[in-house]
Amino acid sequence: MSIRGEDEAHTRQHDVLDRALGYACAVPLFFIVTITFVDVFARYLFSKPIQGSTEIIQFLMALTIFAGLPLVTRHRLHVTVSLVDSVLKGAVRRGQKVLVDLASFGCCGVIAWELFLQAGEYAKTGNKTIVAELPMAPLAYVMCAFAAVTCIIILLQGLKDLRA
Repeated sequence: MSIRGEDEAHTRQHDVLDRALGYACAVPLFFIVTITFVDVFARYLFSKPIQGSTEIIQFLMALTIFAGLPLVTRHRLHVTVSLVDSVLKGAVRRGQKVLVDLASFGCCGVIAWELFLQAGEYAKTGNKTIVAELPMAPLAYVMCAFAAVTCIIILLQGLKDLRA
């Protein structure tokens, strides 16, 4: 395979990953909008709101946020403050990027680990939400998985920055 062919295959893989992560974000967001819309109309027209809608929306919000984390990280679209970016050049700039990646990896790793521990605790105790009785463990495991994917993305970016 030529270099150009490898670049095209690499781009297709990135497109597939972007699309998958985008859908992982969009689906819960779609349900948040739908449930909110139906709940408001049911509440005002029939005086019958959707039971547990607040808990369901909270679950979906957590999914949306954690599904978006790898996508935002992958494109380096986090909110940043660039006080020294214009001053740093060359190897120093690359070193700064690597240090930021290491700090991000550490923080995201702690989040993933803590979510994993919390999910295990939820699974052991059978924690559920109060009204809708949604099990908490699956949500925490999915959030953990998205945080772990984010860690992998940060690690790959850091390695790429080291080689640059």
